[in-house]
Amino acid sequence: MPPILALLALAALLLAALALRLRAVLPRGLPPPRRSTPARLGVFLGSGGHTGEMRALLSALDAAHYTPRVYVYGAGDGMSLRAVAEVEGALGGEGARGSEYSLLALPRARAVGEGRLSTLLSASRTLAAALWATFLVPLVQRPAEPWVDVLLLNGPGTAVVLVAVAYIRRVLGLTHTRIIYVESFARVHSLSLTGKLLRPFVDTFVVQWPDAAGAPDPRVTYRGFLV
Repeated sequence: MPPILALLALAALLLAALALRLRAVLPRGLPPPRRSTPARLGVFLGSGGHTGEMRALLSALDAAHYTPRVYVYGAGDGMSLRAVAEVEGALGGEGARGSEYSLLALPRARAVGEGRLSTLLSASRTLAAALWATFLVPLVQRPAEPWVDVLLLNGPGTAVVLVAVAYIRRVLGLTHTRIIYVESFARVHSLSLTGKLLRPFVDTFVVQWPDAAGAPDPRVTYRGFLV
């Protein structure tokens, strides 16, 4: 990564850390608006099993109430692209160039087995790309509206970056994106690392096993098997 891009990425990471810190000491900011029109839905596809579970979650989606849709995926993740095509085919979407849904590729925040320092740089680069695509560009095009109204996540690491971006807008008092995190079906007795990191910052945190969160937590909702 060129030095200037590395500096910009690290600055973006510090900005996200500041936003999340402010979240801990300030009110939530703008309340979610009451809706009379369809909600713009952002969906993160985490590749592999995460994408498979998200595909199952979206099979029950009411496309008329959640449109347009934006699918965020890791650059080069062909499986997620195929999953989008199948989901949208079932929903009757018009395609990435139509008005129903669009695709957003982001650099991966962390590769399997990646070291901590390298992960920090990768996550910073991902955050910089996410800020540009989901914050700065929409801020110029339609500043009074959020990038998406609802953000649906089920991990892994890049989900943390997307939540940070949503909170930057929220803490600045611009717009409110409702954040929903669904813990993986594979997490039976404990939360994933992403889940542990995001639990304090999402609006709705859902687990699929009654003991997944460990001790009872009012911030966690048990919904049974969803996938």
